[in-house]
Amino acid sequence: MQKTAIVILLLLVLVFPTGAMELSADDILDRVEGEMAFTGDGTAVIELITVNPKGLQRKHDLKVWRKEDPDETSKQLLEYLTPPDVRGTKFLSITPPEGDASMWLYLPALGRERRIAGHATKDTFMGTDFTYEEIGGSRDFTKEYKAKRLPDETFDDYLCYVLELSPAADGAEYGLVKMWVWQDEFLPLQIQFFDQGLEQSKVLVNRNIKEAAGRPTPHEITMENTLKKTKTIINLLEVEEVELPDDLFSLRQLRR
Repeated sequence: MQKTAIVILLLLVLVFPTGAMELSADDILDRVEGEMAFTGDGTAVIELITVNPKGLQRKHDLKVWRKEDPDETSKQLLEYLTPPDVRGTKFLSITPPEGDASMWLYLPALGRERRIAGHATKDTFMGTDFTYEEIGGSRDFTKEYKAKRLPDETFDDYLCYVLELSPAADGAEYGLVKMWVWQDEFLPLQIQFFDQGLEQSKVLVNRNIKEAAGRPTPHEITMENTLKKTKTIINLLEVEEVELPDDLFSLRQLRR
C-alpha cells in the first residue's frame, strides 16, 4: 500500500509540475513582454499628463503607430496632436532584436529631425518622467542586469513574481531595480528604480488592465520621479490592431 502511494505521488509530480516554482528569475525576465502598453502591431491614441512638484498638470494628446517585423525588429512612431506649441513633434524608434535602437526626434519649429544616440537615450523625453529609451520601448533589462527571484507577492490583487535586478556590468543606469510581474500574463505591474546610491528614484505602475488588440493591456501608466516629486500619467484612450506599411517608419515620414 505504501509503495502504491509513492508511485501515485511520483506520477502526480510528473503529470502536474509545480509550474511557478520551476521558473527561474531569468525565465521570468525573458518572458516579460514590455513594461508599458506599447506592444504588438497597430495604433493607439493616448493622453499624456505631466504633473510638476506643485501639482500643476499639463495635458497632451498623442497618436502612436507600432509594428513588429518577422525578424523581431520593433518600430514605433509617436506624434503629438495637442497642445499647439508641440503639435507635429514626432519621435521615431527602431529597435532590432540585437544591438542598440535607432531614435530620431522631429521638431516642427526647426523643420528637421535630430538623432538621439548613445547615452542621450537615457535622458528625459519631452519634459516627462520617461526616458527616450522607455518611451521607445527599447530597454532590455536582460542585457545590463542579473535577476534574482524573491518570494511571490500580490500587487493590486494580482499574484506576482517579484524580481530583484542588479547591474551585471559597468554602465547600467540603475543601481537596483525591483519588478512585480503578473504571473498569468508576464506583464510588469510595478517597477521600482533605485539610483547608484540605492535611493529610490522612480516608480512605474501599470493599472486598469483591460483587453485591447487581443491582449491584456494597461490603460493607465504612471511614472513617478520620487526624487524630483514629479509625475507623468499615460491614459490609453483607443487601441486598434491594424497592419501598417514599413515606409510609415522612416525619416521621410517623420518630416511630413
